Amino acid sequence: MATIFAVTSLDLNDRQKKELSTALIQDIGQIFTHALAFNLAVIPQEDCRGQSIDQITFFVCVPPYISLEKKRQVIQCFNDTMLRVVGYKGELKVIVLFQYHDDEGVGKDGELFADIKARQNA
Repeated sequence: MATIFAVTSLDLNDRQKKELSTALIQDIGQIFTHALAFNLAVIPQEDCRGQSIDQITFFVCVPPYISLEKKRQVIQCFNDTMLRVVGYKGELKVIVLFQYHDDEGVGKDGELFADIKARQNA
């Protein structure tokens, strides 16, 4: 499973935000085919400084065993989608950060995921 939180300071109207979200979900869904959670948040440009203006940062939360090749695919996918949908905004504008988790580092519905798995396997 991949949980992706994207935060951007791009100046987007509601239609553009929906178009971007739809494109990102569709494109990244081709890589993470079994389970994907996606969120996009927009921060007003007046609340940003320096390089963060017109930037989007993707926090990709995945298990630690994700392959190097899959990381490359994810990074390229996000960059290609952003270029296609919003155009080139300059260097350092599409940032991808991988956050790793294991069964002892994730909770779901009030329970540690390791406990849920143990109960299911009992």
